[in-house]
Amino acid sequence: MTQPMIQFDKVLKAYGALQVLKDLDFTVDKGEVVSIIGPSGSGKTTVLRVLMTLEPIQGGTMYVDGEPLNRMQANGELVDASAAHIRRIRSKIGMVFQSFNLFPHMTALENCNESPIYTQGKTKAEATEESMRLLDMVGLADKAGHYPSQLSGGQQQRVAIARTLAMHPEVLLFDEPTSALDPEMVGEVLEVIRELARSGNYTILLVTHQMGFAREVSDRVCFFDGGRMVEQGLPDDLFGNPQNERLQQFLSKVLEAG
Repeated sequence: MTQPMIQFDKVLKAYGALQVLKDLDFTVDKGEVVSIIGPSGSGKTTVLRVLMTLEPIQGGTMYVDGEPLNRMQANGELVDASAAHIRRIRSKIGMVFQSFNLFPHMTALENCNESPIYTQGKTKAEATEESMRLLDMVGLADKAGHYPSQLSGGQQQRVAIARTLAMHPEVLLFDEPTSALDPEMVGEVLEVIRELARSGNYTILLVTHQMGFAREVSDRVCFFDGGRMVEQGLPDDLFGNPQNERLQQFLSKVLEAG
């Protein structure tokens, strides 16, 4: 058995008395494409945010490629991880947010160059060569000199994907990457994610409300409700023959609305 790329072991996340993740046990294998679906407040996005260490957890351990993320070995025991340890492990993870999060005062190219130059020590020429390759891959090489305000929402999100890829992550996290887009722009972003999923080069964790897309690209789909993973399975099984009553209710509402 190979070790999972991502593992949550009894992870607890709470805001005061509100438990958002409740002793979550969850694994994603290397190269696997997993979609997380569920109602608002079910803990979907929180899974990504704690994995990206944007939020602290209150209990349990998260592992990336077999190494603990929030803990570290010291004198033969697990202790709270240092900032340096967290940075090293987190460098394997890239996240694409629903709101793009581009620097407004930088061009598309400059947005992609920023982290490789300032966190990986690449020269401007090295970073630019790689960034232009990635912008071309997402269909935006001709927009390299444009600022975010000059780009459509779909174009901004594709720049955000290129920027994330510039850091050479092994794990890609997508937090509802099309929810802030006009309907006609959704397809162009989904096509980029589709190609990344097909490439087999990344472990992908996708939080989405695009049920058809989740069914198409995922190796596995997980349904979250109330801070727990209630049901998981192959896409055709989970969507075609859901076992859990709460999942049946959820799917009947979202598929009917869609």
